[in-house]
Amino acid sequence: MEKIILVDGKQIKFKSTAGTLMRYRNNFGRDLIKDIIALEKKFKNVKSGIAQFEIVELDMFEKIAWSMAKTANNEIPDIEHWLDSFDSFSIMKVLPDIMELLIGNLRQENEKKRMVEQATQYHRKHHRRYPPKY
Repeated sequence: MEKIILVDGKQIKFKSTAGTLMRYRNNFGRDLIKDIIALEKKFKNVKSGIAQFEIVELDMFEKIAWSMAKTANNEIPDIEHWLDSFDSFSIMKVLPDIMELLIGNLRQENEKKRMVEQATQYHRKHHRRYPPKY
């Protein structure tokens, strides 16, 4: 899945694929799924006024955003140079769209797996192989 998101007045394409998960893990040594779940929880608390984002969460957000932008456009430079191209990068404006992309991609993958499992079960149930009769 991909989406163009307005960041600091620039249209940036973000993309979520299986490669995004690997890119994030290879570049930052972290699990993207666990980090986005943690960010989503924190986002709800920040939005409701209970908490504020800490440096750790901002760092995770920037790394997730870069990984998804890099997936969409391999010409994007390293994360520091990419972030330098923005005057501001609002987590509150961009995070909901990024979460939507990641969660949508995970739902699609889970749906594909479920369909394959159903097809496999159907095939096993209705197309059993019996030993040949002689």
